[in-house]
Amino acid sequence: MVFIVLVLGSAVAADAIIADHRAFQDFDKIPPYWIEKAKELALHYAHTSHGSQIVDGILLLETLDSRYSVAVRTSETEGLPALETPPALRIYDGNPNETYIEPDDYWDGTAALARTRAVATTGKYKFSMWSWCGQQSSNSKATTQRYLDNLNQLETEFPAMRFIYMTGHTDGSGLSGTLYLRNEQVRRYCRANGKVLFDFADIESYDPDGNYYLDKETTDNCDYTGGNWAVQWCATNPNSPLCRSCSCAHSQSLNRNMKARAFWWLMARLAGWDGGLSCPDLDGDSIVTLTDFAILAENWLASGSGNPADISGNGRVDETDLAILLDHWLQKCPQGE
Repeated sequence: MVFIVLVLGSAVAADAIIADHRAFQDFDKIPPYWIEKAKELALHYAHTSHGSQIVDGILLLETLDSRYSVAVRTSETEGLPALETPPALRIYDGNPNETYIEPDDYWDGTAALARTRAVATTGKYKFSMWSWCGQQSSNSKATTQRYLDNLNQLETEFPAMRFIYMTGHTDGSGLSGTLYLRNEQVRRYCRANGKVLFDFADIESYDPDGNYYLDKETTDNCDYTGGNWAVQWCATNPNSPLCRSCSCAHSQSLNRNMKARAFWWLMARLAGWDGGLSCPDLDGDSIVTLTDFAILAENWLASGSGNPADISGNGRVDETDLAILLDHWLQKCPQGE
Protein backbone atom coordinates (compact mmCIF):
# COMPACT_ATOMS: atom_id res chain seq x y z
CA MET A 1 0.00 0.00 0.00
CA VAL A 2 2.85 2.40 0.80
CA PHE A 3 4.32 1.68 -2.65
CA ILE A 4 1.00 2.36 -4.32
CA VAL A 5 0.47 5.66 -2.52
CA LEU A 6 4.01 6.84 -3.28
CA VAL A 7 3.97 5.85 -6.93
CA LEU A 8 0.48 7.14 -7.59
CA GLY A 9 1.75 10.55 -6.55
CA SER A 10 4.28 10.54 -9.39
CA ALA A 11 2.60 8.22 -11.86
CA VAL A 12 2.38 8.60 -15.60
CA ALA A 13 -0.88 10.34 -16.36
CA ALA A 14 -3.39 7.76 -17.47
CA ASP A 15 -4.22 9.56 -20.72
CA ALA A 16 -0.67 9.88 -22.07
CA ILE A 17 -0.52 8.56 -25.65
CA ILE A 18 2.88 7.96 -27.23
CA ALA A 19 3.30 6.94 -30.88
CA ASP A 20 6.77 5.40 -31.14
CA HIS A 21 8.18 2.41 -33.07
CA ARG A 22 5.72 0.14 -31.27
CA ALA A 23 2.87 2.15 -32.77
CA PHE A 24 4.18 1.24 -36.21
CA GLN A 25 4.42 -2.40 -35.18
CA ASP A 26 0.81 -2.33 -33.96
CA PHE A 27 -0.54 -0.64 -37.10
CA ASP A 28 -2.17 -3.84 -38.34
CA LYS A 29 -4.03 -4.21 -35.04
CA ILE A 30 -6.16 -1.10 -35.56
CA PRO A 31 -9.79 -2.28 -35.75
CA PRO A 32 -11.68 -1.08 -38.86
CA TYR A 33 -14.17 0.71 -36.61
CA TRP A 34 -11.47 2.97 -35.18
CA ILE A 35 -10.01 3.68 -38.61
CA GLU A 36 -13.41 5.05 -39.57
CA LYS A 37 -13.75 7.01 -36.33
CA ALA A 38 -10.33 8.57 -36.94
CA LYS A 39 -11.65 9.97 -40.20
CA GLU A 40 -14.04 12.12 -38.18
CA LEU A 41 -11.08 14.03 -36.72
CA ALA A 42 -9.70 17.31 -38.02
CA LEU A 43 -5.98 17.99 -37.61
CA HIS A 44 -3.89 21.14 -37.91
CA TYR A 45 -0.32 20.21 -38.85
CA ALA A 46 2.58 22.64 -39.15
CA HIS A 47 6.09 21.59 -40.17
CA THR A 48 9.24 22.15 -42.20
CA SER A 49 10.73 19.62 -44.63
CA HIS A 50 11.35 16.81 -42.13
CA GLY A 51 7.74 16.91 -41.04
CA SER A 52 6.62 16.45 -44.64
CA GLN A 53 7.67 12.80 -44.33
CA ILE A 54 4.41 12.09 -42.50
CA VAL A 55 2.28 13.82 -45.12
CA ASP A 56 4.01 12.08 -48.02
CA GLY A 57 3.72 8.76 -46.21
CA ILE A 58 0.00 8.93 -45.50
CA LEU A 59 -0.76 10.07 -49.04
CA LEU A 60 1.12 7.07 -50.43
CA LEU A 61 -0.56 4.72 -47.96
CA GLU A 62 -3.95 5.88 -49.23
CA THR A 63 -3.00 4.80 -52.76
CA LEU A 64 -2.10 1.35 -51.44
CA ASP A 65 -5.19 0.93 -49.25
CA SER A 66 -8.24 3.16 -49.66
CA ARG A 67 -9.31 2.52 -46.08
CA TYR A 68 -6.65 5.02 -45.01
CA SER A 69 -8.12 7.93 -46.92
CA VAL A 70 -6.84 11.41 -46.16
CA ALA A 71 -7.52 14.89 -47.48
CA VAL A 72 -4.69 17.39 -47.01
CA ARG A 73 -4.98 21.09 -47.76
CA THR A 74 -1.60 22.84 -47.84
CA SER A 75 -2.08 26.59 -47.84
CA GLU A 76 -0.90 29.90 -46.43
CA THR A 77 -4.52 30.53 -45.41
CA GLU A 78 -6.31 28.53 -42.74
CA GLY A 79 -8.94 26.03 -43.76
CA LEU A 80 -9.74 22.34 -43.92
CA PRO A 81 -10.26 20.45 -47.17
CA ALA A 82 -13.84 19.85 -48.20
CA LEU A 83 -15.68 16.86 -46.77
CA GLU A 84 -15.34 13.76 -48.91
CA THR A 85 -17.63 10.79 -49.57
CA PRO A 86 -16.69 8.29 -48.31
CA PRO A 87 -15.10 10.18 -45.42
CA ALA A 88 -11.39 10.98 -45.18
CA LEU A 89 -9.22 12.23 -42.33
CA ARG A 90 -8.94 15.98 -42.96
CA ILE A 91 -5.74 17.94 -42.37
CA TYR A 92 -4.87 21.62 -42.74
CA ASP A 93 -1.14 21.85 -43.50
CA GLY A 94 0.36 25.24 -42.64
CA ASN A 95 0.12 28.11 -40.16
CA PRO A 96 -0.94 31.41 -41.73
CA ASN A 97 0.66 33.09 -43.49
CA GLU A 98 3.16 30.32 -44.40
CA THR A 99 3.44 26.60 -45.06
CA TYR A 100 7.10 26.19 -44.01
CA ILE A 101 6.73 26.49 -40.26
CA GLU A 102 9.71 26.99 -37.95
CA PRO A 103 9.58 27.49 -34.15
CA ASP A 104 9.03 31.24 -34.43
CA ASP A 105 6.08 30.53 -36.72
CA TYR A 106 4.23 28.26 -34.27
CA TRP A 107 5.29 28.28 -30.61
CA ASP A 108 8.42 30.35 -29.97
CA GLY A 109 7.49 33.93 -29.20
CA THR A 110 4.44 36.14 -28.90
CA ALA A 111 3.88 36.48 -32.63
CA ALA A 112 4.24 32.74 -33.21
CA LEU A 113 1.74 31.87 -30.51
CA ALA A 114 -0.71 34.43 -31.88
CA ARG A 115 -0.63 32.69 -35.28
CA THR A 116 -1.34 29.29 -33.72
CA ARG A 117 -4.05 30.76 -31.50
CA ALA A 118 -5.74 32.19 -34.60
CA VAL A 119 -6.06 28.68 -36.03
CA ALA A 120 -7.19 27.19 -32.72
CA THR A 121 -9.79 29.90 -32.21
CA THR A 122 -11.69 28.79 -35.31
CA GLY A 123 -12.89 25.74 -33.37
CA LYS A 124 -12.45 23.48 -36.41
CA TYR A 125 -9.60 21.40 -35.06
CA LYS A 126 -9.49 18.76 -32.33
CA PHE A 127 -5.70 18.46 -32.60
CA SER A 128 -2.68 20.48 -33.62
CA MET A 129 0.80 19.09 -34.29
CA TRP A 130 4.12 20.72 -35.10
CA SER A 131 7.34 19.02 -36.22
CA TRP A 132 10.91 19.94 -35.39
CA CYS A 133 13.51 20.35 -38.12
CA GLY A 134 17.06 20.11 -36.71
CA GLN A 135 16.65 22.49 -33.77
CA GLN A 136 16.66 19.84 -31.04
CA SER A 137 20.24 18.91 -31.91
CA SER A 138 21.46 22.16 -30.40
CA ASN A 139 18.63 23.32 -28.15
CA SER A 140 19.33 23.98 -24.51
CA LYS A 141 17.32 22.44 -21.71
CA ALA A 142 15.72 25.85 -21.13
CA THR A 143 14.66 26.22 -24.77
CA THR A 144 13.11 22.77 -24.80
CA GLN A 145 11.29 23.55 -21.58
CA ARG A 146 9.96 26.74 -23.16
CA TYR A 147 8.59 24.62 -26.02
CA LEU A 148 6.88 22.32 -23.52
CA ASP A 149 5.54 25.19 -21.44
CA ASN A 150 4.19 27.07 -24.44
CA LEU A 151 2.37 24.06 -25.88
CA ASN A 152 0.92 23.37 -22.44
CA GLN A 153 -0.22 27.00 -22.27
CA LEU A 154 -2.02 26.58 -25.59
CA GLU A 155 -3.74 23.46 -24.28
CA THR A 156 -4.83 25.39 -21.20
CA GLU A 157 -6.29 28.14 -23.35
CA PHE A 158 -8.03 25.71 -25.73
CA PRO A 159 -9.29 22.81 -23.58
CA ALA A 160 -11.27 21.34 -26.48
CA MET A 161 -8.01 20.75 -28.37
CA ARG A 162 -4.98 18.60 -27.74
CA PHE A 163 -1.56 19.64 -28.94
CA ILE A 164 0.65 16.81 -30.16
CA TYR A 165 4.26 17.03 -28.99
CA MET A 166 7.17 15.67 -31.01
CA THR A 167 10.81 14.64 -30.68
CA GLY A 168 13.51 15.86 -33.05
CA HIS A 169 14.85 13.64 -35.84
CA THR A 170 17.99 11.55 -35.32
CA ASP A 171 21.26 13.27 -36.21
CA GLY A 172 24.02 10.67 -35.80
CA SER A 173 24.98 11.71 -32.25
CA GLY A 174 23.51 8.55 -30.73
CA LEU A 175 22.92 8.12 -27.02
CA SER A 176 25.59 10.63 -25.97
CA GLY A 177 24.45 13.64 -27.98
CA THR A 178 22.49 16.74 -27.10
CA LEU A 179 19.61 15.52 -29.24
CA TYR A 180 19.05 12.42 -27.12
CA LEU A 181 19.01 14.50 -23.92
CA ARG A 182 16.48 16.96 -25.32
CA ASN A 183 14.28 14.20 -26.74
CA GLU A 184 14.33 12.43 -23.40
CA GLN A 185 13.29 15.69 -21.76
CA VAL A 186 10.25 15.81 -24.05
CA ARG A 187 9.42 12.15 -23.44
CA ARG A 188 9.59 12.48 -19.66
CA TYR A 189 7.40 15.55 -19.70
CA CYS A 190 4.77 13.91 -21.91
CA ARG A 191 4.65 10.75 -19.79
CA ALA A 192 4.43 12.70 -16.55
CA ASN A 193 1.76 15.11 -17.74
CA GLY A 194 -0.53 12.95 -19.85
CA LYS A 195 0.41 14.48 -23.18
CA VAL A 196 0.21 13.15 -26.73
CA LEU A 197 3.63 12.50 -28.29
CA PHE A 198 4.66 11.53 -31.80
CA ASP A 199 8.12 10.12 -31.12
CA PHE A 200 9.73 10.92 -34.47
CA ALA A 201 13.23 9.93 -33.35
CA ASP A 202 12.22 6.62 -31.80
CA ILE A 203 10.48 5.49 -34.99
CA GLU A 204 13.61 6.07 -37.05
CA SER A 205 15.78 4.30 -34.47
CA TYR A 206 14.31 0.85 -35.28
CA ASP A 207 13.88 -1.17 -38.44
CA PRO A 208 10.56 -2.99 -39.06
CA ASP A 209 11.91 -6.13 -37.36
CA GLY A 210 12.61 -4.20 -34.15
CA ASN A 211 16.39 -3.99 -34.50
CA TYR A 212 17.72 -0.94 -32.66
CA TYR A 213 20.11 1.52 -34.31
CA LEU A 214 20.27 4.65 -32.16
CA ASP A 215 23.14 3.13 -30.15
CA LYS A 216 24.95 2.83 -33.50
CA GLU A 217 24.52 6.58 -34.06
CA THR A 218 21.90 6.43 -36.77
CA THR A 219 21.04 9.56 -38.74
CA ASP A 220 17.78 10.85 -40.19
CA ASN A 221 18.74 9.14 -43.48
CA CYS A 222 18.90 5.79 -41.62
CA ASP A 223 22.70 5.72 -41.98
CA TYR A 224 24.64 4.12 -39.13
CA THR A 225 28.13 2.80 -38.52
CA GLY A 226 27.32 -0.44 -40.35
CA GLY A 227 25.61 1.03 -43.40
CA ASN A 228 22.03 2.11 -43.96
CA TRP A 229 19.40 0.04 -42.17
CA ALA A 230 16.54 1.07 -44.48
CA VAL A 231 18.44 0.14 -47.63
CA GLN A 232 19.51 -3.15 -46.08
CA TRP A 233 16.01 -4.05 -44.92
CA CYS A 234 14.43 -3.32 -48.30
CA ALA A 235 17.14 -5.29 -50.08
CA THR A 236 16.00 -8.27 -48.01
CA ASN A 237 12.29 -7.45 -48.34
CA PRO A 238 11.99 -5.89 -51.81
CA ASN A 239 8.29 -6.64 -52.24
CA SER A 240 7.18 -5.12 -48.96
CA PRO A 241 4.77 -2.17 -49.29
CA LEU A 242 6.96 -0.46 -46.71
CA CYS A 243 9.62 -0.15 -49.41
CA ARG A 244 7.31 1.51 -51.94
CA SER A 245 9.25 4.48 -53.23
CA CYS A 246 8.00 8.05 -53.11
CA SER A 247 9.22 11.48 -52.05
CA CYS A 248 10.82 11.47 -48.60
CA ALA A 249 12.67 14.59 -47.51
CA HIS A 250 16.08 13.86 -45.97
CA SER A 251 15.48 10.14 -45.58
CA GLN A 252 14.51 6.79 -47.07
CA SER A 253 11.04 5.74 -48.19
CA LEU A 254 10.93 3.00 -45.57
CA ASN A 255 11.35 5.57 -42.80
CA ARG A 256 8.52 7.67 -44.19
CA ASN A 257 6.21 4.67 -44.60
CA MET A 258 6.79 3.56 -41.01
CA LYS A 259 5.91 7.04 -39.76
CA ALA A 260 2.72 7.03 -41.83
CA ARG A 261 1.55 3.86 -40.12
CA ALA A 262 2.48 5.16 -36.68
CA PHE A 263 0.50 8.30 -37.52
CA TRP A 264 -2.65 6.28 -38.26
CA TRP A 265 -2.16 4.35 -35.01
CA LEU A 266 -2.04 7.70 -33.22
CA MET A 267 -5.17 8.98 -34.96
CA ALA A 268 -7.04 5.82 -33.98
CA ARG A 269 -5.94 6.28 -30.36
CA LEU A 270 -7.05 9.90 -30.41
CA ALA A 271 -10.40 8.79 -31.81
CA GLY A 272 -10.90 6.57 -28.75
CA TRP A 273 -9.22 3.22 -29.45
CA ASP A 274 -7.49 1.79 -26.39
CA GLY A 275 -4.61 0.38 -28.41
CA GLY A 276 -5.84 -3.18 -28.16
CA LEU A 277 -4.53 -3.63 -24.62
CA SER A 278 -5.98 -6.68 -22.93
CA CYS A 279 -7.45 -6.28 -19.48
CA PRO A 280 -4.46 -6.22 -17.06
CA ASP A 281 -5.78 -8.75 -14.53
CA LEU A 282 -2.49 -9.83 -12.93
CA ASP A 283 -3.90 -12.04 -10.16
CA GLY A 284 -6.52 -13.88 -12.25
CA ASP A 285 -9.61 -12.85 -10.28
CA SER A 286 -11.18 -11.09 -13.31
CA ILE A 287 -11.12 -7.59 -11.82
CA VAL A 288 -8.41 -4.95 -11.44
CA THR A 289 -7.98 -4.23 -7.73
CA LEU A 290 -5.26 -3.39 -5.20
CA THR A 291 -3.99 -6.96 -5.46
CA ASP A 292 -2.94 -6.30 -9.04
CA PHE A 293 -1.13 -3.15 -7.94
CA ALA A 294 0.64 -5.21 -5.28
CA ILE A 295 1.89 -7.63 -7.93
CA LEU A 296 3.11 -4.68 -9.95
CA ALA A 297 4.92 -3.39 -6.85
CA GLU A 298 6.66 -6.72 -6.33
CA ASN A 299 8.01 -6.53 -9.86
CA TRP A 300 8.64 -2.78 -9.95
CA LEU A 301 11.51 -1.81 -12.30
CA ALA A 302 12.20 -5.46 -13.16
CA SER A 303 13.47 -5.84 -16.73
CA GLY A 304 13.50 -8.64 -19.27
CA SER A 305 10.89 -10.27 -21.45
CA GLY A 306 8.09 -12.49 -20.20
CA ASN A 307 7.33 -10.71 -16.92
CA PRO A 308 3.52 -10.77 -16.52
CA ALA A 309 3.64 -7.38 -14.80
CA ASP A 310 5.18 -5.87 -17.96
CA ILE A 311 1.72 -5.08 -19.31
CA SER A 312 2.93 -2.70 -22.01
CA GLY A 313 5.47 -5.17 -23.34
CA ASN A 314 8.34 -2.69 -23.34
CA GLY A 315 10.67 -5.03 -21.45
CA ARG A 316 10.49 -3.18 -18.13
CA VAL A 317 7.92 -2.89 -15.33
CA ASP A 318 7.56 0.85 -14.96
CA GLU A 319 5.25 3.86 -15.04
CA THR A 320 3.69 2.80 -18.34
CA ASP A 321 2.36 -0.39 -16.75
CA LEU A 322 1.10 1.56 -13.75
CA ALA A 323 -0.79 3.90 -16.08
CA ILE A 324 -2.49 0.94 -17.76
CA LEU A 325 -3.61 -0.42 -14.39
CA LEU A 326 -4.96 2.99 -13.46
CA ASP A 327 -6.92 3.08 -16.73
CA HIS A 328 -8.57 -0.24 -15.81
CA TRP A 329 -9.20 0.36 -12.10
CA LEU A 330 -12.09 -1.83 -10.91
CA GLN A 331 -12.72 -2.99 -14.46
CA LYS A 332 -14.06 -6.51 -14.75
CA CYS A 333 -12.11 -8.66 -17.16
CA PRO A 334 -13.50 -11.55 -19.19
CA GLN A 335 -12.17 -14.93 -18.13
CA GLY A 336 -8.94 -15.79 -19.89
CA GLU A 337 -8.10 -12.19 -20.83
